[in-house]
Amino acid sequence: MVRRSAGFISKKAHRKSRGGCLTCKRKKVKCDEVQPSCGYCTLRKLNCEYLQERRSESTSASTSSQSSYESSPEPKNAESEICFNDANFAITSCLIPATQSAIGQLTFEELDLLDHYKTFTWKTFAIRGDLNTHEIHRELVPRMSISHSHLLYALLSLAATYRNRIRPSQESANQALLYRTKTFAAYTKELQNITNDNYEAIVVTGTFLLALVNAPSLEAPDEEHLDWLHTLLKMSEGIRILASLRWGQGIEKLSIYPLICRELRTLPPPPIIVTPEKPPLQTPPGPLGGTPDHPNPASTYNLPFVMPFGSFVFLPPPLMALLERTINPPTSGPIDLNRNALVPVFYALSPIFLSLYYYHLNPDFNVRAFVFTSFLMPEFLALVKASEPRALVLLTWWFALAALVPAGWWGGKRAGVVVDALVRLIEQRGDERVAGTLDGAVKLVRLFEEWGSEAAAASIFDDWEGVDWDDGPRKAEEWEAGLLVDLCEQVTFEGPDIDLYSPA
Repeated sequence: MVRRSAGFISKKAHRKSRGGCLTCKRKKVKCDEVQPSCGYCTLRKLNCEYLQERRSESTSASTSSQSSYESSPEPKNAESEICFNDANFAITSCLIPATQSAIGQLTFEELDLLDHYKTFTWKTFAIRGDLNTHEIHRELVPRMSISHSHLLYALLSLAATYRNRIRPSQESANQALLYRTKTFAAYTKELQNITNDNYEAIVVTGTFLLALVNAPSLEAPDEEHLDWLHTLLKMSEGIRILASLRWGQGIEKLSIYPLICRELRTLPPPPIIVTPEKPPLQTPPGPLGGTPDHPNPASTYNLPFVMPFGSFVFLPPPLMALLERTINPPTSGPIDLNRNALVPVFYALSPIFLSLYYYHLNPDFNVRAFVFTSFLMPEFLALVKASEPRALVLLTWWFALAALVPAGWWGGKRAGVVVDALVRLIEQRGDERVAGTLDGAVKLVRLFEEWGSEAAAASIFDDWEGVDWDDGPRKAEEWEAGLLVDLCEQVTFEGPDIDLYSPA
């Protein structure tokens, strides 16, 4: 037997992989650094990504440092070259703590997008002004997303979309598209197994999906804008169905309830304008998807004696006339088969106008306008899809009102484009019943684009008999003061009769 001599055995030189792809770094395997896809990822059909910017920066910095050293006998002061307060200064990944999530360890880019959401993006959804809601958007939702991939992907896509909007780049657009696709895929899978642990995250993701629906360009044909709007309505229906799963158990107890609540205050009763020729119109509450504790819709008017049977509505005169014709059609005409699907939507629009009248532009109005679509039932959505003129009129008025909500992803120039598309479609139908019902909505959008929200909101009440824009807040204060007086009169103290001046 040949005995091997002791000593060093020569080995093949091993080159460390310092610029490997993210997958190999995560798996802690050696990467051959082949681009665009390394051998490890190619063999396993994995997504191969490199930190290209950091590699190029590192290479250029190394070359620059070496040439500088060779040309200058004295080393430069590093502190004079690097400004850590510079927003463009890239922090190396070794300084970023590893964060484990439902999608694995977050990359530097994902951490950056998550920070962008917590710093800027969440404000585009905060239609309420209270600190509690801001805390939920800024802190609770990001923490919740770490354990739920669909919600995390949604936040990353929203952040990339918002960043691309304010500073367009192909990289941000690609990120937004990638994470949007992953959001819908993960969300669809999660819906197959809803539990107490993932329910709140699913509901929040559902609300964010509305903003992730890819909106057409402003120059796109009317058909694309109308298809986009119908997609939003169908997704809102999904949120209503999700919320109904917890209505019987008290949805108000959820930590994310402020993000999906339907009203912030109970409104005063609508001003009733009665003339001998025109008695006040009452409408029966329809199937608007209410809760056991909060009937259809939430208790908006303080008229308990009429709520079981109906309530007075508060709508601009053209819409009121359309409602009257819908409730009381001509006896000689055909039966209106769409009446039961349309009347509840008039009813759901009423508190939006009433909140605007009594409290002007305020968070309660924002919430009511935002959640209006959650009241729409499948029968009404079918009418919208079929381009039923009265259904399109109601939708046009809602979208015009939604333009007044600040930080709305549907607002800006898009509100005018969608309203114009709806008006053209209604005019094509040539239905005499809706003549003159759209003038106020079109005027509202035009004034909003030219003069802002306040002037647009006040225009709704022009030529509205018995209703004045400036009188609303004063009447609301009087009503609230009357409630306080009634409450004080009802307070009684019961107990044994005691003579305070007699000895014990």
